[in-house]
Parts: sequence; C-alpha cells; structure tokens
Amino acid sequence: MNRMIRDSMLALLLLPPHAIAAEPATTAAPVITPPIPVTAPAVQPPGTVLPPMKFLASVAQDDILKALKADPAFANLDKELAGSPLTLVVTHTVRPTAAGTAAGLLSAVLSGGSLGILPMVTNDRLVVRYEVLLNGKTVTSYTFERTATRAQSIWTAGSDNTDGLGKGGVEWVKSTAAEVTAKIRQDPAMLAVRDEIEFYFPAQAVASATADAKP
Repeated sequence: MNRMIRDSMLALLLLPPHAIAAEPATTAAPVITPPIPVTAPAVQPPGTVLPPMKFLASVAQDDILKALKADPAFANLDKELAGSPLTLVVTHTVRPTAAGTAAGLLSAVLSGGSLGILPMVTNDRLVVRYEVLLNGKTVTSYTFERTATRAQSIWTAGSDNTDGLGKGGVEWVKSTAAEVTAKIRQDPAMLAVRDEIEFYFPAQAVASATADAKP
C-alpha cells in the first residue's frame, strides 16, 4: 500500500507544472452578424406609369420635356424613342389679336420713324397644343392660350432665341406642362390605351423593347 502511494506521488512530481495547473480550454462562442437589410428600389405599380411615348415640340423642347418628366407618370417619355406607336406632340402658334394688328402697324411705323428709339409694341395670342397620337391618330389633346402685350426693339426682334415668344412667353409655355400632365394621366381615352397596351404587352416587356429601340 505504502509503495503504491509512493509511486503515485512520484508520478505526480514528474508531471510538468502546466499539466497540473492547466484549466480546461474554453471555446469562444461564435459572433453572429445579423444580415444587412436590403431595400428594394421603388417600383411604380402597374397602371401608374403611362406607356413609352416619343416626344416632339416646336418650342422649348428640352425645357418642356424636363417639366413633363417631373411627373412620374411620364417617366417613359423620350425625344429619342424610335418606333414608338405613341407620340406626344407640342405645337405653338403666335397670332396678333384684332386690336394688336392695328396697334402693331402703328407702333412699327413710329419705331421705324424714330430709327428704333421707340419700341415696337405687339399684342399677340399665344396658343400651345398638346396632342397624343397613336399611329398618327389623335388619342387626346389639350390646348392652352393667353394674350400678352410685348414691347421690343425693331433691331433685336427675333434674335432672342425664343421663337417670337419672348422670355415671358417661354416661361408661360413651360408652366403649362404641369397642368397638362395632370389632365393626360387621368384622361379616359389615354387610360384605355394604357390598359390595352399593358394587357397585350406587360410593362417589363415594353421596357426591354424600349431600351433596345434606343439608338
């Protein structure tokens, strides 16, 4: 018995110190990183965006296009869109009023007689027409008009790059864009065309074809 105890004690003494004092190893719990939420891009639900349309304008084309596209319903409006059956055309006319014709002739004579010192005064009727065409046929149209008096020098008339509208006239034309978008996106004839196109050509297919059609 004493010999067994002695052998056991001797074995303990021969063990290295760290083997006796070492504590059981512990394993650190893994750190789990929560997944980062991914926000899906905002997608307009079907029926809220009008079909792709080619855009044409006789005046201030870029400015009017920018104003129209500010409305999400007109996101697919594009002046470079080739082959689209739908087209939004903006035209304008400037005509003197009955009173403006007489006043314009008189002011032109006076201005010419003063070698341009006196301005030439005109009173014009400005008409802007928005027309949606489907394969060349009218779907819907809206017209805006105003009458304005304008004074300009005979030496600078027509040189302001406003197509005879003047800066005030161009700003007024641009302001009609916000009004016409509200009308067109609720127009029954336009909505019927949109629904028919959406039925036969889903939005994703149309968007893909539109991208392929761009030069």
